[in-house]
Amino acid sequence: MRQMLKLTVPVMLALASNRAAVAQDNKPDQLTLGKHLAQECTTCHRADGRASTIPTIVGLEPDYFITTMKFYKSGARDNPVMNSVAAMLDDEQLSALAVYLATQKPAAKQAPAPPRKK
Repeated sequence: MRQMLKLTVPVMLALASNRAAVAQDNKPDQLTLGKHLAQECTTCHRADGRASTIPTIVGLEPDYFITTMKFYKSGARDNPVMNSVAAMLDDEQLSALAVYLATQKPAAKQAPAPPRKK
């Protein structure tokens, strides 16, 4: 039994390391695609992540972003613009967008300007 564990553990560690390396290898391509696709998003959603009348998408958790986009895609969430946008994206593109947007940090909140003296 000990001998089997001595052989199994290194093999499992090697496989896990290999999976991590494969995931890391794909990340730059996924980020590049996500950055490219996000250019379309930032025509309405602010790239700096600051709040406006349109919700921010910068810094969202990938699962949350993907789930929300799939709701738009299926029509479970109704917004004509977002339904149309989501319908054009496949799973690979949604994943790339989610990963890229999650890596973006919202701009730091700025303190309000002090009142002007009269």
